[in-house]
Amino acid sequence: MTGDPSPAVLPRDFDWLDAELSERDAAAFVHVGSESVFKYLTRYDEPVTAAFVYTPDATVLCVPSTVESVPGATGRIRRFDARRQHPGEAAAEVLDELLDSHDETVLTPPTIPHDAALYVSADYALSSTDAVERARRGKTAGERTEITVAQGVATAGMDRAKEVLTAADRSGDRLLWDGDVVTTGRLREAIGEAVATAGGLPCGTTRIGIEGPPEPPQSDVPVTLSSTITVSLSPREPGGYHGHLTRTLVVDGDGGWERRAHVAVTNARSAALATLDAGAGVTTGELHRELVAEIGAYGFDPSPQSGDVIANLGHGVGLDQREPPAVDGTTELSAGTVLVVRPGLADAQQGYVALGDVVVVEEDGVRPLVEYPLSMEPGA
Repeated sequence: MTGDPSPAVLPRDFDWLDAELSERDAAAFVHVGSESVFKYLTRYDEPVTAAFVYTPDATVLCVPSTVESVPGATGRIRRFDARRQHPGEAAAEVLDELLDSHDETVLTPPTIPHDAALYVSADYALSSTDAVERARRGKTAGERTEITVAQGVATAGMDRAKEVLTAADRSGDRLLWDGDVVTTGRLREAIGEAVATAGGLPCGTTRIGIEGPPEPPQSDVPVTLSSTITVSLSPREPGGYHGHLTRTLVVDGDGGWERRAHVAVTNARSAALATLDAGAGVTTGELHRELVAEIGAYGFDPSPQSGDVIANLGHGVGLDQREPPAVDGTTELSAGTVLVVRPGLADAQQGYVALGDVVVVEEDGVRPLVEYPLSMEPGA
């Protein structure tokens, strides 16, 4: 391994990590990986596994020697030969140079790979911490800006889906666009082009469901005139943060179940925002109960056994399209939490209706990051 682990200037706020180290009487924090947790800590965005070592006096990012640069990376960068050295071993070497003794406790996320943990725990007392997960729940102003950009990209994609459905010709129960049948694959392709034009990356997260929940990108079925068309978008902006926008559209429905479901879901969304308007301190359980109760008030069976209310009523969003906290349980929401609120109803015989938006919880209220029409009519 090459480089000098001399103390580096900390380029970002790690106060939360300092507090965790102090509370746990630990000397350092280590993580090994390449997933979103690792990117959150380091800005490292390569598919090759790397290591991160943090003490209150230094941050060191250990990357394979084949990685030429890490734009925006925090602290000092050291390189190791990945053919001969495990990144966990590289992290252990940095700890040896930064810490005074092997009697120290080192914290790590529970997601650290087992083999990497073995290298560190050979000489140090390794202990798990959820400090990173807790820190990620409260988004900084910069992170909220990036998610807002991604949400703007999502609206461009949804606009394009509505344009295609509005412009399509009718042929029986089918829709024709540029002479060919509109399918979920063609619709997804048009959305992807709009997302790219808006400066985003669809990254395989556009899902469309016909008479049912949004399906994985591999599905390709005809879009029919009277069906519920649920479009769920989670594009990334260039910095890696996701947005989320879900709308159910109907080109020419009969105004039956889907209209009643849409009214219930729309009012559940309003009730959820009213609950969140109390600001920081609201729990995810309170939010879940309000969503379910409002849907039940419209005559739908809110019990889990019925399956009428969809299981996923919301979640956090950021570098992952789905992050903690889930809209359930007892998590107390703090100011800065960015949340997807996504009420929905499903009926195997009638269809599927959902609305999904991103909001930010503030100290004394809640604010949608981007407002977008709720109507089921593509031309509205």
